Amino acid sequence: MEVTMSGSSRLEKPARSLGFALWLAIGFAAVTVVSISSVGMLASLGGRETQLALDETREVSYLRQVSAMVQMTYGIGPSWERVEPVLVDLTSAMPGPMGRSRRLQVRDVSGRIVADATDAPPGREPPPVRRLLSLRYQGEVVGSLFGTMPALSPDQLIQLESAPVAMTGPMPIDPQTNMNRALLGGAGLGAFAALLVGAIFMHPLTTGVSALRAGAQRIAAGELGARVKPSGFAELAELAGSFNQLAESLDRQEEARRRLVADIAHDLRTPLTVISGTVEAMLDGIYDPNDHGHLRSVRDEAGRLARMVNDLRALSLADAGQMRLDLVVVPASSVIEDACDRFATRAADCAVALEPSITPGLPNVRIDPVRFAQVLGNLIENALRFTPSGGTIMLGAHLMVRADTQGALGVAMSVSDTGPGIPSEALLHIFDRFYRVDQARSPGGSGLGLAIVRTLVEAHNGTVAVANRPGSGAVFTVWLPIA
Repeated sequence: MEVTMSGSSRLEKPARSLGFALWLAIGFAAVTVVSISSVGMLASLGGRETQLALDETREVSYLRQVSAMVQMTYGIGPSWERVEPVLVDLTSAMPGPMGRSRRLQVRDVSGRIVADATDAPPGREPPPVRRLLSLRYQGEVVGSLFGTMPALSPDQLIQLESAPVAMTGPMPIDPQTNMNRALLGGAGLGAFAALLVGAIFMHPLTTGVSALRAGAQRIAAGELGARVKPSGFAELAELAGSFNQLAESLDRQEEARRRLVADIAHDLRTPLTVISGTVEAMLDGIYDPNDHGHLRSVRDEAGRLARMVNDLRALSLADAGQMRLDLVVVPASSVIEDACDRFATRAADCAVALEPSITPGLPNVRIDPVRFAQVLGNLIENALRFTPSGGTIMLGAHLMVRADTQGALGVAMSVSDTGPGIPSEALLHIFDRFYRVDQARSPGGSGLGLAIVRTLVEAHNGTVAVANRPGSGAVFTVWLPIA
């Protein structure tokens, strides 16, 4: 993954790759196989070396016994006459590989065979022999011992040749030490191989997590344009996509916050300037204090300030979870009628017709009268801004089944106008806080009105939706459950 800077809202589609869980499973299996194979391989080698050491040890011990017995038997004469029966007995106890014939042979100093014993079956050629040790009597070499002992090397035979016949002492090779060394070596090699394989399998994971961490650090440092390129595992790619969506949301909110501060500063300055200028003109005698036109101007600007403060306070209470609703049961038709009465004068001043359309016999709804009046008030204010003189604003109320609640029946209250409508690209964000589109919001507005509408409607367990009709107006519909 790579961290990139981008101001675009387009997110790359997460890459498809081997599943993360499957990848870890394969990695674990690979580490296990490599570890066991390494230990098993060295243990096998150690086992073969240990077996060889045991064979050598047995053959050394056996040669000591044979040499001593043959020399003792020879010393009875001294003669070789009694040696062959002894060899026959000794051959039956001779160590060697299973299934192979064994053979012992004694030759005198002239090379003549004086005793020969083998366990080879009759009719089978006896196995070949090799010289093993010299046979001595009273310090003099009187012959040589031959036999089939494959485990002993020539160097070991030379070592035995130079040693006393009855030599004793430790085994040439300690089998237990040899096995311990093999196991320790196998464990070390297995651990190293496991670390290597684990590092290879963990590299894509650590790379992806490092990229996400780097992106998070840049976001925390204020670089809200930082993005993480989705790649690697599908799970990590999806996580990167979610991270990018979060970063983009933060970027939009930060931009909206900056615009909001600028807009609020402008919106506060404008009515305050009008109020201050009008009052000063009245005090200076420029305006007649009894001029109702200037007094209405002061009143309107003060109302605009009050609405902005109320909007900000309502959102603040909603964010803190402290918004209280004093719910009462009222006829749905009376809600629309009251709204028509409140805005009749304002609509007349704008040369806009305000017409109710109420289905008779509507049931009651449960609302907070003050808060819900703010809902319809914001929608009507929005419609008045964009409805030209001579246009019409329709306030409707009718029964409607809400499809997303398994057929729940409720009352739909709508506010429609004959303005220019809302651009299609603004529909997804029209209820977002601080969102402003010139065609959908009034110039200089704070971008809070419709966000407050959604907040208050949802607090009433209702929904709000907008239907876009470019060129012929827009329709906002509020759905409330029946009381």
